[in-house]
Amino acid sequence: MMRVEIQKIMASPGRLPNMVRRLGQLSILSGWALLVACSGPSTPEKAPVTAGPEAAPTTPAATAAPGKAELQTYYAGTLGGKLAVRLCLLPVDTAVYGDYYYEPRGAGLALLGARLPTGQLRLREFGSRKHPDRPTAEFLLTPAPDGTLAGTWRTLPPARPRQLAVALQPYTPPPVADCRVRTVGADSGELTITLPDAAVTQLLRVQLRRLVAEDSGDPGTQMLTVDYADNCLLSIMLHSEMVGASVTPGVSHSVFDLRTGEGIAIEDEIDPRKVPALVAEANRRLQAQLQRYIKDNKAEEGDGGILQEEDVAGLRQQQYTRATFDAYYGSYLLDDSVRFNFPIEYEYMNSFVSKMYTNAFAAPFSFAEIQPYLLPNSPLRRLTPAAKPSR
Repeated sequence: MMRVEIQKIMASPGRLPNMVRRLGQLSILSGWALLVACSGPSTPEKAPVTAGPEAAPTTPAATAAPGKAELQTYYAGTLGGKLAVRLCLLPVDTAVYGDYYYEPRGAGLALLGARLPTGQLRLREFGSRKHPDRPTAEFLLTPAPDGTLAGTWRTLPPARPRQLAVALQPYTPPPVADCRVRTVGADSGELTITLPDAAVTQLLRVQLRRLVAEDSGDPGTQMLTVDYADNCLLSIMLHSEMVGASVTPGVSHSVFDLRTGEGIAIEDEIDPRKVPALVAEANRRLQAQLQRYIKDNKAEEGDGGILQEEDVAGLRQQQYTRATFDAYYGSYLLDDSVRFNFPIEYEYMNSFVSKMYTNAFAAPFSFAEIQPYLLPNSPLRRLTPAAKPSR
């Protein structure tokens, strides 16, 4: 299992990261939590190249004329008419997360910004190792009806003033031929997770950065764990803590398609006609988990058990229903199974017991068992069936 440790980043542009440092088993690049855990291949960083025919997008964007100047995901173009760059943008509500690098494959620089009332896009760049919370430069871009972006890039104080014209064209990356995840430096404590495809690597870098930024845990408590990385699929667990009168742990899960870099909601991959049957089977498996848990933890006279009568009664009330399925509680992948996550809630549940329940219950289906429930073209059909069913 690959483990990466990073620090919390606040999502609000007004509360940008002020605690991005080099931590534990992860190398943090300069700026806004640039995760080497999803960086490109570990090759020496090269200087920016001058734009030429080879730097132009191979394939124009399929949606080259978006309605109302919608943002695309990938852009390629130039700064100052000479420096070739590639951008990746991910709009989320009012914020825009992003990343850009100088070609041929420089280190990624984090971007965070928003659409202005004028329709322009303001993106601040974070590239200082010494002051990772301080924006070092700023893009001000105007989307055009044909999908292009044009504007300026300028340095921000205390850097020497410099401004360059920006011209960007949307593009569609070619199909991914190789999405194997590679780990480097695990023995030295400098773990790096790499993907062969530059575009997917860039989008995944933005996706993971967003996960940390939107987490509700306290700064500095975040830890990402790769639970599954195979068959062009990646399942990530984010663990964090909120510290008050006591420590409250939090866990969330995310699944990504490594052929595209896009997130996958496992519930969306289930054939709607099969949902009732899956819900019934998931509840059966959940009940079996609950009964084992009660048996192992019920307080008996003199044995020091943890669960009191009200806890046992509360656990026995739990049911995996269609409402549970529709609530998207963060189902995920492990090495041998798909897990439909289930949060425990009942009256009189105290904080100590609730911590015990964190990430403890999820209805498991082996990779073979989940296949009959999936949509025909689901990316989860790539999952290699496990040798033994998970019960």
